[in-house]
Amino acid sequence: MNPQFSRHYGGRANPRNIQFNEEIQVGRGEVASRSELVAQAGMWVIAGKLVARGIDLCSLLILTHLLSPADFGLIALAMTTILIAEVVVELPLAQAMVRVSTLTEPVFATAFTLGMLRGVFLASLMGVLAWPLSLLYQEPRLISLICALALAPILRGLVSPRMVIFMQKYDFRRDFLLDVIGKISALVVATSIALGTGSYWAIAWGTITTPLVAFILSYIFAPLRPRLTLSQWSIFSDMVSWNTASQLISALNWQMDKLLVGRLADWSSFGRYTVADNLSGLPQQALVQPLTRPLIAAFANITSPAAYPAAYCKATNAVFSATAPILVCLAMLSEPFVRIVLGEKWLEAAPMLHWFALSYLLSVPAEVLHPLAIAMNKTRFVALRMISEFVVKLPALVIGLALFGLNGALAARCVATAAVFIAVAWIVRHLIGVTIKQQCKALWRPVSACSVMAIFLFLITPFVAAQQTLLLMILATGASGLTAVAAYGATLLLLWAAAGRPDGVESMVVKKVQRMLTSMRPRTA
Repeated sequence: MNPQFSRHYGGRANPRNIQFNEEIQVGRGEVASRSELVAQAGMWVIAGKLVARGIDLCSLLILTHLLSPADFGLIALAMTTILIAEVVVELPLAQAMVRVSTLTEPVFATAFTLGMLRGVFLASLMGVLAWPLSLLYQEPRLISLICALALAPILRGLVSPRMVIFMQKYDFRRDFLLDVIGKISALVVATSIALGTGSYWAIAWGTITTPLVAFILSYIFAPLRPRLTLSQWSIFSDMVSWNTASQLISALNWQMDKLLVGRLADWSSFGRYTVADNLSGLPQQALVQPLTRPLIAAFANITSPAAYPAAYCKATNAVFSATAPILVCLAMLSEPFVRIVLGEKWLEAAPMLHWFALSYLLSVPAEVLHPLAIAMNKTRFVALRMISEFVVKLPALVIGLALFGLNGALAARCVATAAVFIAVAWIVRHLIGVTIKQQCKALWRPVSACSVMAIFLFLITPFVAAQQTLLLMILATGASGLTAVAAYGATLLLLWAAAGRPDGVESMVVKKVQRMLTSMRPRTA
């Protein structure tokens, strides 16, 4: 039994505690393993994020043609400050509640109260900082932008705490609707303002619309009568204390390059740098981050410490296998992608997109540490991971920017990501006893398959870039990407078969296909 349950519930076993692969009754005579439930939950969350990121891409495509790179640079600088503040005061309320076997109204009320206090503090902080930051960057427009954009993180923290009930049941269909409806609303608002005014405020109000819609919908899906109390603070205290430390360092790691680049570069260059970073981060936002909540629930339900190594390796393999081919395609086809999606005025962002995508690729395996540490109530190891990144990234970024400008900033990102990969491997070895060799073994099949597709794309890219018309470039890029992904999938399945068909993402996909084929067969009388 996990220690957090005995601490809060007097040693009583959690009725939801089961092994990662234990079979569970899920319907009329249907049985599913914990892995399958996590996969199904992950599919809903990922589907929502994929659709949401697709809408984001459409919005970006429209706004980059209606607004200038300088407009994006201005918004990015305002958002950088807000995102740092948001991450620093982020409270992992849902993650703390998902570990509780019996959720009561006082627990929900305490979570709501903490979210409200966080919002008040964040609003006050942004109001105080807006004017000094406008003086630092010599940009008076930052005052109104920062004050307005601060509404977005405040609304995100006030989503109904009762939504965690669906998270415990691996039911993320409502999260799907929150993501999709919010993004569609933001697209409509941002496009309307951009067409009507041509102002950078289109991006700002689009950013605010998404959490506003999610906030409203959450109370429709999971009604809650707001009540202020901190009576159940003990449930959240341990996680919040370590989370604050790790989030502070995480915020600096995440945004320090933008703070420095925004101070040293012109608005247009900073806008291209930011857009390239945002584009390269879409696969991680759509595939990796959504899996955090299902994985927390899955890891939290493991009763035997001996089950953690296999569960961690399986999760790492699945997350990397799903995300890596997209990032490789984005890196290798960065130039035609920028030409097609953003247009010629954004072409300088292509090499930035290439290196950003590669740095995100190396960071994917390290993301599984976060849900593991939260489920085990050992978030201090997340703080250790953040510290290791900070210690490497800050001096590398300062030196790189001073000597090589934006190229130096890109190199610093890659160096810091490599350092995090090594640090996480060591932390996981210490935390659950998975050796570095075992961690590498969990990734060798998708890494090998990615190598095959990277070689193919390297050879075909000159042909794609040589296309003279936009239509031919779109067709060549699409065909190259689909062929590369097909080669990746075929290579992955061949290596899986050669390895003796071990339990992993390949086996889940094969079983799913077999079930679909079986259900399609005509039934005999």
